[in-house]
Amino acid sequence: MGKMEYFLVVVVSFIVLLFLFRAATSYKSYKNAIFPHLYDNYLIDYFYKINVQNDISKSGKLKKLIGRHRIVYSTVSNREGQIVTQLCTIIHTKGIVTFAYMNPGGELHGKDTGNWYVRRDDGEGLKNYKIENPVVHLKEYDEHVKKVTEGKGILKAVAVSDNADISHVLLNTAKIVKFSEITDFIQNSECDYGLNDIEIDEIYQKLGGKIDK
Repeated sequence: MGKMEYFLVVVVSFIVLLFLFRAATSYKSYKNAIFPHLYDNYLIDYFYKINVQNDISKSGKLKKLIGRHRIVYSTVSNREGQIVTQLCTIIHTKGIVTFAYMNPGGELHGKDTGNWYVRRDDGEGLKNYKIENPVVHLKEYDEHVKKVTEGKGILKAVAVSDNADISHVLLNTAKIVKFSEITDFIQNSECDYGLNDIEIDEIYQKLGGKIDK
């Protein structure tokens, strides 16, 4: 093996090892969030797309279930710049579905209005932790979507990890689902309008998504 070939082997090996290291360190945040329930697998359908293609707006899993679609991720921050709500919007032929997703790790309490809180034991007995009301932010996002789509509203849902206790959450204006129920909810979602392929891409762009030319 010549010096050039050896150099190329070293460079490629380093890139592969760096890729695998980044994949390993990012896996924990992936598996504890909404993503395993939207994408076919971690390395190819999610990690490669987000780190190499810079685009996770399409899912292999969702393509099999609902066909043509686009996914938009967005966040809501407070005045201090802290992220208080994470949103995932799926645009597909049956309409637009938006999840406010979280992993509260405890007993969740909340209604359509007012503050929410999580009750859990962090080693010092049960404590209540106040959190932002995700339904309020879903309503605000619904108004934003209606403005940019000329009246097309969203189906609103709060998605939480499967180990959360949601028996104390009482909602009238949005649904609450576990992460494992997300794909069923998307498949069965029906808005009072439908979208064709062109409209899906147009709305995706209006909500901040970028389409490669």
